[in-house]
Amino acid sequence: MSKYLIGYIDEQKGEQLDFSNLMEEDEDFSVCNFNVNEDSDIEELLEEVLNSKIDCLVVDYHLSETGVPFEGSTVIEEFHKIKPYFPKIIYTAKEDKVIPEVDNEIIYLINDKEIKGDEKRGKNFRLKLKTLIINYQNDVVNHNKILEELSLKRKTEVLTMSEENALFESKQFLMKLDTRKIDLPSVVNNKDYIEQLEAVNKKVDDILNEMRNV
Repeated sequence: MSKYLIGYIDEQKGEQLDFSNLMEEDEDFSVCNFNVNEDSDIEELLEEVLNSKIDCLVVDYHLSETGVPFEGSTVIEEFHKIKPYFPKIIYTAKEDKVIPEVDNEIIYLINDKEIKGDEKRGKNFRLKLKTLIINYQNDVVNHNKILEELSLKRKTEVLTMSEENALFESKQFLMKLDTRKIDLPSVVNNKDYIEQLEAVNKKVDDILNEMRNV
């Protein structure tokens, strides 16, 4: 059984097959295809993707070639707004044309389709996706751990500034896992959360003011 499910969006069946063959050379991967055509609605597509169990999203850039009413970069950009830390890739045979068309923060997500004809580059691509997924999953676990440990400690002790900053960063990270909702552990879903957040913000402001006055 595969460890990682890759969501793939491409309007051409042949490209879907090529991508599946590329990924499934490594038994750790399986592919879930999301089909699009001239009648596709981007909001419905995003909902389908968000409701799936994929570990990474890969999208062909030039979807409009066969009449799809949006490009792959738009899918990635809209998905990125909802899940900014989730692993995602723009997959294209026209890298030079894509780079000027996308937002700066997702330029690094672009990968050239020519890798599918190169065994070494294909292997490196699979390694890249695996690393993105593992790092993301580890970040989620680590931030949850920091959040729970420091929130518990705060009930009986005064946290150091370093600990306050770590707690704040973990809360921020977890809230951005899915910007449609805030689904945090119970330690922050209480009436003290806003007051705690404001206190941390004030301490950060105080530090910055001290630094400016040095």
